[in-house]
Amino acid sequence: MYKSDFINIKPMSINNCFQGRRFRTSEFKHWQTTIFLNLPKGKIESKNICLMVCFYLKHPAQSDLDNFLKPLIDCLVKKGIIKDDRYITKIEARKEQNDDEGFDLIII
Repeated sequence: MYKSDFINIKPMSINNCFQGRRFRTSEFKHWQTTIFLNLPKGKIESKNICLMVCFYLKHPAQSDLDNFLKPLIDCLVKKGIIKDDRYITKIEARKEQNDDEGFDLIII
């Protein structure tokens, strides 16, 4: 099992990650680097992964929940916490109102 404490970094929407179809924005590169530094070390070797995440936002009604998942999952793969996102078989995600924006993460 992999569990992070509250990571106090505003979740990034996939809408802000790419210019065109293939080029990462500088905002996404910076966000990704910051996430790498704040995610705890660990590795999940399973090929049957359950991802549970709660995104905390100041204005949750203004964002689509699914737009926050792809950038986070890409970071988990790039950092080596999970080998490949194709091994994620279940995702439980929610968003809640909170003055401190960030997220909690559990991987089983």
